Amino acid sequence: MRTACCASAARCSISASSSFSSAISGGLLIPKSWTEAAGVSEDAYHIVAVVLGTIAGFCTLVGLTILIYRRRTVGPVFSATTRNDKAMYAVLTMVIVLGLSATVAANIVGGGYDYRTTISPWFRSIFYLRPDAALMANAPVLFQLHALSAFLLFAIWPFTRLVHMLTAPVGYLTRPYIVYRSRDAGLGTRAPRRGWEQTR
Repeated sequence: MRTACCASAARCSISASSSFSSAISGGLLIPKSWTEAAGVSEDAYHIVAVVLGTIAGFCTLVGLTILIYRRRTVGPVFSATTRNDKAMYAVLTMVIVLGLSATVAANIVGGGYDYRTTISPWFRSIFYLRPDAALMANAPVLFQLHALSAFLLFAIWPFTRLVHMLTAPVGYLTRPYIVYRSRDAGLGTRAPRRGWEQTR
C-alpha cells in the first residue's frame, strides 16, 4: 500500500514538476514584447505567473519530499541508491527551494520584481552564445543563487538518473514479444514442502 501511494505521489510530482518547469522556461524564453503584442497586460501576466508558479513550485517540493521518503524507506530502492542520487536530490532540492524563496521574497513579501527585463534577456543571451552578465549584476541575490544552483544541476545532470529524461523507449516498438511459459509440474525430483502444494 505504501509503495502504491508513493508511486502515485511520484506521478503527481512528475506532472507538477513538468508544469513548473514549462511555466518557468516559458516565462524566461518568451520576450515581454510578445505577451504585450498578444494583449496580455503586465499585471495579468504577473498575477498568473506568481500564483500558478508558486502553487506548482510547492507541489513539486512536496512531491520531491515524498520521493526522497520512498527512496529512504523502501528497501530495494534504498539499496539501489548511490552517492550520485543523494547529491542529485540535494542539488535539486536547493534549486527548487531557492527558486520558490526568490519568488516569494520578491513578488509576494516584497514589492515585486520584473525578471523579464533582466533575468529573461540574460537567459536568452546564453542561447545566443553572447551571455550578458551585466543583466544579472543587479538582480536580487536569491535569483542569482537560484541561477548558480541551476547551473550546478545541469553540470551533474549527465551523471545522475535525471539523464533518463533525455531518453525515449523507442526500442520497445521493435522489441520481440516476451514469451512466458508455465513451469511443468512434473519437472524436478524434489517433492514440494508441506504448505506449498498447488491449489485449484
